[in-house]
Amino acid sequence: MAFENLQPKEVFHFFEEICNIPHGSGNLQKISDYLVSFAKERNLEYIQDSELNVIIKAPASAGYEDKEPVILQGHMDMVAVKEDSSDIDMVNEGLRVKTDGEYVWAEGTSLGGDDGIAVAYCLALLDSKDIPHPPLEVVITTNEETGMFGATAIDLSSLAGKKLINIDNEEEGAFIVSCAGGARVYSELPVRRVAATGKRLKVEVSGLLGGHSGEMIIKGRGNANIILARTLLEALDSADFNLETIGGGVADNAIPNVSSAIVSIDPSKAEAFKASVSKSLEDIKGELEVKDPDVNIAVKELENGNEAVLSPEDTKKVLSLICVMPDGVQAMSSSVEGLVETSLNLGILKTTEDMVTIEQSVRSSVASSKDFLIRKIKTISESYGAKVEVSGSYPGWKYRQVSELRDHMVSVYKDMYGVEPRILAIHAGLECGILSEKIEGLDCISIGPDMQDIHSTKEKLSVRSASNVWDYLKAVLK
Repeated sequence: MAFENLQPKEVFHFFEEICNIPHGSGNLQKISDYLVSFAKERNLEYIQDSELNVIIKAPASAGYEDKEPVILQGHMDMVAVKEDSSDIDMVNEGLRVKTDGEYVWAEGTSLGGDDGIAVAYCLALLDSKDIPHPPLEVVITTNEETGMFGATAIDLSSLAGKKLINIDNEEEGAFIVSCAGGARVYSELPVRRVAATGKRLKVEVSGLLGGHSGEMIIKGRGNANIILARTLLEALDSADFNLETIGGGVADNAIPNVSSAIVSIDPSKAEAFKASVSKSLEDIKGELEVKDPDVNIAVKELENGNEAVLSPEDTKKVLSLICVMPDGVQAMSSSVEGLVETSLNLGILKTTEDMVTIEQSVRSSVASSKDFLIRKIKTISESYGAKVEVSGSYPGWKYRQVSELRDHMVSVYKDMYGVEPRILAIHAGLECGILSEKIEGLDCISIGPDMQDIHSTKEKLSVRSASNVWDYLKAVLK
């Protein structure tokens, strides 16, 4: 066990067990069944629904029987991304976790601390024999990272609690009390293929930092899908070519850090094409020298084949559509300094035989702004002949003026650390808005330990912070 010497031992025991089970979004049967087995082995009441959401209830510890239940909540899925050089099969294999005693991470992949650490905290509490706590109602949802589909579908009518602690925050000492709403937008552009006759070249954008499209969008990091389309569209001015495929990104809410295309080009124009790509790289490096300095665009010659390619008209149409799409921060909040109000991220780009699909994550703390941005995407896409679908729409979480839970948690924090926590509204989406619509009068707050670069292969979880939040959570329940 890689984490056997880390403290708190009980939390890292369960966190490593979770890491050993593949649990990327959409691949959750095993992790959901693991949670059910955990409950059965301890004779705890549980519910597993058709969406694989799991609710586990534990009675109060001695002396707390008369207290109202507290709901603890997180999600079981992770954004499963890996480096190109990694040979791990994230659908069937567990993570290769590492630690230096200060941080934990996964070799060549994302760690899934978002939100595996929440599940580990909950299991450690449910497993304990000596931690004082009121009745606990643990809610672990599915497919949060791809649209909060588990939270949308879950039935919470069996719960008695009115206070919910969400553990899906990545900054210790920061309490989230409001978040943006969002939606997923899918644009499908039909394409026509023709026979290929030229040299095949692969163009790949890499070296970007990527990251969570809610937390990191304000940093202005490069979007590999957009950089690729821009580079290729500019190259069309120097050398005609046909797209064979274009694609990048693994989740619509993760800023894509790798994207690639295969093109077919007249051999006599290959050098002009490469020169244009080099010029684009020089320009983009200049633009991103502070925000994303390691961006790279490489051109590699491939063996010729008989693959059909997009027609010249559709090649230009696809690249143009991607380039005219809005992306990144669209508006800053006028009421909360430094808060992004509205944004979007072109997270996934993929090509099939007769279709190019663009998947975007839209976020806004103002519902009408979210709706208008979706309308703008639809208008642009439909003008190019694309079909547009919107799914996974979720509400924002409105700030609660009076909150007993917030007051209690702030008081406990001050008693423990001598300072007040930061009270924040964030641009990322949390499930609290959806869950608040299911339980009338629900009082919510979101906490969590320090994590770096979530949704990327550079993700790290602080061991010290994980321990601090564990001690704090126990104090709050006590």
